[in-house]
Amino acid sequence: MSIENLTLLTDFYELTMMQGYYKNETNDTVVFDVFYRQNPNQGGYAICAGLEQVIEYIKSLHFGYDDIDYLRSLNYFDEEFLDYLA
Repeated sequence: MSIENLTLLTDFYELTMMQGYYKNETNDTVVFDVFYRQNPNQGGYAICAGLEQVIEYIKSLHFGYDDIDYLRSLNYFDEEFLDYLA
């Protein structure tokens, strides 16, 4: 089974925060969550579907050459940070 690289499906805010933490050099561990806010219609329970896909997404998370080229084209990220992501 081939796993598609879905790294750039992350929120742009998280990418900009990553650059901020990188430039700050605090060496702290930073965590971003995968979550939902509340059960719809005030439901009392939730069934989680797709958890395996979320785990595989996180395990295979990486920035390929095309991803770095795309981020570079936005003219928002420092070259040093892009090198770090690569």
